[in-house]
Amino acid sequence: MIVVSELARPLPDFHGFGYRIAQIENNTHCNYKCWFCPNAYDTPAPKECMDLDLFAKILKEIRSVYTPLELNDISFATYNEPNLDDTFTDKLQLMTATGFQYEHISNGSMITTDLTDFLIENPQNIKNFRLNIPTLDEKKWKDITGASLAVMYRMFYQLHYLFDRASQLNFPITVIVNGDGSEDHKQEFQKVYQKFVHTKNINFSMTGLIDRAGTLEGAECETQKLPTGTIDWGDQPLRCNANYFDNLYFGIKGNVFYCCHDYHQDYSCGNINETPLLQLLNSDNYYKQKERFMHDFCRKCEQARPLEIVN
Repeated sequence: MIVVSELARPLPDFHGFGYRIAQIENNTHCNYKCWFCPNAYDTPAPKECMDLDLFAKILKEIRSVYTPLELNDISFATYNEPNLDDTFTDKLQLMTATGFQYEHISNGSMITTDLTDFLIENPQNIKNFRLNIPTLDEKKWKDITGASLAVMYRMFYQLHYLFDRASQLNFPITVIVNGDGSEDHKQEFQKVYQKFVHTKNINFSMTGLIDRAGTLEGAECETQKLPTGTIDWGDQPLRCNANYFDNLYFGIKGNVFYCCHDYHQDYSCGNINETPLLQLLNSDNYYKQKERFMHDFCRKCEQARPLEIVN
C-alpha cells in the first residue's frame, strides 16, 4: 500500500507532513477593496461561483487521497467574500454530508438574517466562524475596507442579529480585528472587544497583516501601513513558517495551485477536471511548478525561513 503523505510530500527544502486544510475558491468576488488586499490594486476577476458538480468532485477527489485524519477541513478563503456565493448553503450542506469540517473566514457583510436562521435550524459541521471587523469608526471603515457606510450599517444590523443568537449555534464565532500591529490597530481591537465581549459563544483575535510575498510592499491607508524593504532569501534552502505548503488550493475552474500568495494562480500543477488529484500530486509537473513557485515567491516572502532556523 502506498503511503499518501509520501506521495504528497513537499519538496525536500521544506518541512511538511501531508496537508492540513483545503482552500477552495467557491466564488471570485469580494465587495470590499481593503487596502491590505490585492483586490484593491488589481483588475477584478469576472464574477463567478464554482459549479456544484465541480465542488462535489473536488471533495470526492480529496477523500480518495486523504483520510479524515490527514485532511478534513475546508475553507473558502481565496481573496473573496464566501457569502457572495448563491450556492453557499448548498456547498455547506454537501461538506457536512460528506464528513468534512468547514472553517469560515468572512468580512461579515453578507451574513444575512436568513443565513443565521438557516444555521440555527440546520446545524452544519462548522469548525469555526471567523468574521473580520477592523474598526467601529465610520471614517476608518471607509479608509480600510473601501466599502460604503451603507454596507457597514447593514453589516452591523445583520451581525447583531447573529450575535444575539450565537448561543443557539453549534459552532464558535471568532471576531477578528485585522491590522498592522500599530497602536491604532491595538486601540481598534480594544474597542471591538469592549463592544461585543459580553456576547456568548464569541471569541476575539487581533491578527496581523502580510505583504503577500512582496506584492503589497509599502501598501498603506490613513492610519496603518505595511512595511517597506524587500525580502530576498536568495537561493538558500527554505521552509514555510506559516505552513502554507501544508494546504491544498483549488481555483474556481479546478486548477490546483500551491499557496494563497499566488493571487493570479499562475503556478498550477494541473486541473482536477483533467487529471485525478493523486496523479497530479505525483506528477513531474507538480514538483517542477512548485520549485518554480518557491524560487519566484518564497524567497521574497516574510513567512519563509532558512531551513536551519527552528522558530
